Amino acid sequence: MNINLFKRNKDQATAAKRLLIEALRRRDTASIQSLTIRWQNIIGEEKLTEMVNEALHKCDAETHSWFFTSFLGQFRYQQMQQKAQNNVFHILVNAGLEPGKDFSFGLDGEMIISDRAKEILLNHLPQEQRRFFEAQLQFSTVADPIVAIEQQLGCLFYTNLIKIASRQVKILSNEQAAAYLGVLLAGLVKRHPALQDVDFPTKFIFNTLQELPQQRVTAILNDQETNPQFDEVIIFQDLLAAMQESESDCMSEEYGCNSLEQLKKLDSVWCGEYRLAEIVASLERII
Repeated sequence: MNINLFKRNKDQATAAKRLLIEALRRRDTASIQSLTIRWQNIIGEEKLTEMVNEALHKCDAETHSWFFTSFLGQFRYQQMQQKAQNNVFHILVNAGLEPGKDFSFGLDGEMIISDRAKEILLNHLPQEQRRFFEAQLQFSTVADPIVAIEQQLGCLFYTNLIKIASRQVKILSNEQAAAYLGVLLAGLVKRHPALQDVDFPTKFIFNTLQELPQQRVTAILNDQETNPQFDEVIIFQDLLAAMQESESDCMSEEYGCNSLEQLKKLDSVWCGEYRLAEIVASLERII
C-alpha cells in the first residue's frame, strides 16, 4: 500500500512538472501560481524549489529571465544577476583571463565571452546546468573599439591612461579616487559608447587599482556617491598626457590644455557635461 502511494505521488509530481514546463513556455502566470501553491502544500517549499529549477532548465534563457522578474520582482532579479556576474568575474580572473578581452558583460546582463572563458565556466557547472548556461551566452563579432580608437590616435592611449590613472589614485583619498574614476570613465564611454559593449570600465578599473592594497580597493569600489564630481582640468591633463607617444612624455606633469588643437584631441576621446566640440566650434568661429 505504501509503495503504491509513493508511486502515485511520484507520477503526480512528474505530471505536475510537465504542466509547469508547459505553463512556463506559455508564460501563463495564473497556471504557474496555481501549480506552485498546490504543490508547495503537498511536497513543501524546498522540494517545490527543486521542481521549479528542474522545469526552468528545460526552458530557454528568456523564459528563465521572465520567470524570475515576474515572480521575484525586477529589483531582486537584478540583484541575482549582479551576484552571478560577480561570481563569473572572480572565476575567470582567478583563471588568468582578462576583463574586456576574454570576457565582458554587455547590456541587460548578457555575457560576451571567448571560447576559453566558456570552457572554464562550463567546467565549474554541474552537468545538468551546462545546456541552460550555454543558451544564455552571446559571442561578440564586433571589432574591438579599444584597438580601433588607439589605431586612429596613433598611440597606446588606453594603456598610457591606465598608468596615469594608477598614479593618480595612489595620491588621492578613497572618495576622490572613486570620483576621479567615475567622471573619467563616464566621459570616455559617453564619447565612445562601444567601449561599454566590451566592458571597458571593468577592465580599466581592475587594471588601475591592482597595485593598491585590497582594503583601499574595496573602499573605492564601494563608494556610495551616485553623482561624482571631480576637477575636469586634471582629467584633461591626464587625457592629453596619455596621447603622447613615449612613456616619459605621457608621465609628464607639465602637459596642459592650452590650444585649440589640444581641445580637438580631447573631444576625440572624452565627452563631459559640456561637449568639447561646442567649445572648439566657438573658438574656431572667433579665430
